[in-house]
Amino acid sequence: MFNNERNNLKKKYIIVTKHAAERLKERNIKLEQVKRAIYEPHITIPAWAKKKRVMRDFGDKCLDVIYKETENSLILVTAVWLTKKERFKNVEDR
Repeated sequence: MFNNERNNLKKKYIIVTKHAAERLKERNIKLEQVKRAIYEPHITIPAWAKKKRVMRDFGDKCLDVIYKETENSLILVTAVWLTKKERFKNVEDR
């Protein structure tokens, strides 16, 4: 992701859906970790229905985040922890 694109993302506010809020709590994921994955991803892969999917490593785990970008916001759809092995499998399956 280019610096210009990253700066444009940071200007948008993040909307956390009820579903996403429940998943974050259930999976012990902090919103700051989600923001870091979105703004500074290690991997970006296509998702379905005009959504974006990014992954970022945090220690021995990988945070997999799916969100939808609108003109003014980023709508968090869901986030889940993956093992590094699961991360590579998800990327290879694409």
